[in-house]
Amino acid sequence: MGNDKIIAFDFNAERPDIHRLLMPMPEFHRRYGLWIINASTAGRSPVDGFHACRPRKFEFYSISHLIDGAGRCWIDGRGECEMKPGQLVAVSPGTLNRYGGDCGRPYVEDSIRFTGPVADMLYHSGVLRDGICEFGTARKLLPIAELIQDPSNDAQINANITLQKLLVDLYFERRRSSGAPPVEELLEAIKSRPKHWWTVEEMAEFCNLSPDQFRRNFRQHTGMLPKSYVEEFKLRQAAELLVSTALPVSEVAGRLGYRDPYHFSRRFKNFSGISPERYRREFPNFAAPR
Repeated sequence: MGNDKIIAFDFNAERPDIHRLLMPMPEFHRRYGLWIINASTAGRSPVDGFHACRPRKFEFYSISHLIDGAGRCWIDGRGECEMKPGQLVAVSPGTLNRYGGDCGRPYVEDSIRFTGPVADMLYHSGVLRDGICEFGTARKLLPIAELIQDPSNDAQINANITLQKLLVDLYFERRRSSGAPPVEELLEAIKSRPKHWWTVEEMAEFCNLSPDQFRRNFRQHTGMLPKSYVEEFKLRQAAELLVSTALPVSEVAGRLGYRDPYHFSRRFKNFSGISPERYRREFPNFAAPR
């Protein structure tokens, strides 16, 4: 955040405000696992409202898109920084935060609040996280705000899916802006050469990193160790070939760089829990004529 500064919150000096979830989740949304509670469009906080805002916690997820004015945001553990139109702040349940107008200007926002196990999954997997990110000037929350006004199940499903896609798009935008392109390029190279067994040294050299730096960056980007990723990619390719072709198991193994079909069969069983032959029997090519 550049000129961010970390501010420690003194619980003894001031109790945070709690913004509570007062309504039970509707049955339809409980079954789906995601509930967009409400939305506001072009909401306006007072001029310099940040300084009047007490530290607070939400019992739900909140995303706020600054569409006009100026802002300042503080999130516990992440610091304080200025906000400008086109930025979005995301806050998870239980996270101390405050944000609002700054520099003599109001904070004008489109915002959405939501909850449910699907949101929790997105948060714990790292797709959704606390903080500020670039969101652009287009008012992308408006379609969701309009959809949730329609109580029909179809509209609610559409709103949920639109929100999920938006959060996933944000995740990939953060990844693109985090200096990860060398790893992205490497993944494309791995996919283009399914027969090749990449060494860690080769992959590190491709990304112009030391092996130790590369391992850290690769794991941060994929959640996996480099060699584990290479082999799992091969085994997933093998699973597709077993289902979609009639190639002998030995040829499937050879296409993916396994010189010994028996070694391939053992590795495939470790991956899938069953042998290649049984995998093919359990998941036949349903599109093939009988």
